[in-house]
Amino acid sequence: MSPVFFFHGLEGSPKGVKARFLKKHFPSLQVPFLPPDIEARQEILLHLIREPSILIGSSLGGLSAILFAMEKPELVQGMLLLAPLVGLHDKTLCTNEEYKKIEQTYLPSSVRCVIIAAKEDEIIPLAAIRQFAAKRSHHQLIELIEVSDNHALNNSLGTLLEQAQYLVSK
Repeated sequence: MSPVFFFHGLEGSPKGVKARFLKKHFPSLQVPFLPPDIEARQEILLHLIREPSILIGSSLGGLSAILFAMEKPELVQGMLLLAPLVGLHDKTLCTNEEYKKIEQTYLPSSVRCVIIAAKEDEIIPLAAIRQFAAKRSHHQLIELIEVSDNHALNNSLGTLLEQAQYLVSK
């Protein structure tokens, strides 16, 4: 089985709800502690991931997974993005430079990806996630699942698990 990583968001941690939930179902899940700085996160991931892996990222962790996949697509067997940071309702939550980086993200055409987006997300606009998914030229390798939930996606853990199991089994 390929290594599976979970990257938490800004307000998450290796001990957060999603990390603990996934760890129960994937005991070998690796959940690194990641700082808030986007560049520092990337340095950690570039040193951590050394073989084709499944990446699961929530919010800022989703952005981290995307940026890693853009740089090292050969090391990404599949991704599950949970309310990924691909836009913001309040753009003052990051610097102009950070927001430009967010706007320039894309999914490499070779990477299989499932995105779970919350219809009632108060942080990441659903329209931004839809637009991000639509940028992908190979639509057969991407699936967007919209759920009735908020940004934390705590009411959608069953969907999260189902999709994680699907990616791991591929």
